[in-house]
Amino acid sequence: MMRTVKFILPILAAAGLSAGAEAASNSLWTTTGTIVSVTGPGADAETQETLKSMPINHTVCAAKKPGNGEIKSVIGSTFGTCKYSTFAVRVGRVAAKAQCTGGLYGDASIAFNGTFNGTTYYGSNTSVFKTNTGDLTVRSNISGKVGGSC
Repeated sequence: MMRTVKFILPILAAAGLSAGAEAASNSLWTTTGTIVSVTGPGADAETQETLKSMPINHTVCAAKKPGNGEIKSVIGSTFGTCKYSTFAVRVGRVAAKAQCTGGLYGDASIAFNGTFNGTTYYGSNTSVFKTNTGDLTVRSNISGKVGGSC
């Protein structure tokens, strides 16, 4: 169980970026959420409950970009450096799939589906992390909003 907890903690905390050198025209996004399920090797009942009890809470300073660039960077920052295979915003709906580098924790494949209105987003995310013991699938519900400039 401890190995799985050590694995997922840095992933949940990795979303924050330093706002120190950013221009004031950037948006300060706050994301909150909950893990709703954890499955895979090493995800016994105790590990699942431990991970599900940990809230998702992070902020990121995102450059204001035309089109969907800002929300794309906000969602992707949660998982490190991501390369999207799909990213679409249509009529307020967001659908995204990406491969993200996880550094010491390996690669993660993510799939996000939700809503976006320019200053808030909400959705469900499925992340599949590669571990030494096999794939760990983490499903979460997250929401984010602009809380000011940074």
